[in-house]
Amino acid sequence: MVRGNQKGAPGPFCVLTGQYKRLEKVVWRLRILDQSGKSLDEKGLKSLTVELPDGQKLAAKFGQHPPPAQGPPDDHFWTAVWTIPSAYPTGTFTYKVVAIDLEGRSQSWEPFRTKVSLLTVVDAAIEIKN
Repeated sequence: MVRGNQKGAPGPFCVLTGQYKRLEKVVWRLRILDQSGKSLDEKGLKSLTVELPDGQKLAAKFGQHPPPAQGPPDDHFWTAVWTIPSAYPTGTFTYKVVAIDLEGRSQSWEPFRTKVSLLTVVDAAIEIKN
């Protein structure tokens, strides 16, 4: 997970972190491999979602990074994005990543259930400046 780029938000962006303030953008960066270890793109998966404990399902998209407007690609991978609502509860939360292949088979992954491995929403909010 990295802190997502938001206009008017304090940085730094695209840095690994597990702790976020309300109104911050959380970005999951995902690489999905088949049984032989080959990376799967949007042609190899039917869907990829991040499921939050409150039932929200965030659809992941495959693409180049950085985005085309920011220059030539360094890499290609899946991303799912979520901006933490201002009233979202604080604490540590587990989440699940679910991949569904073209034949409809699913595989899921969850982080270790230790505090340092989980998404943490701290009791603060960022200030968005216009």
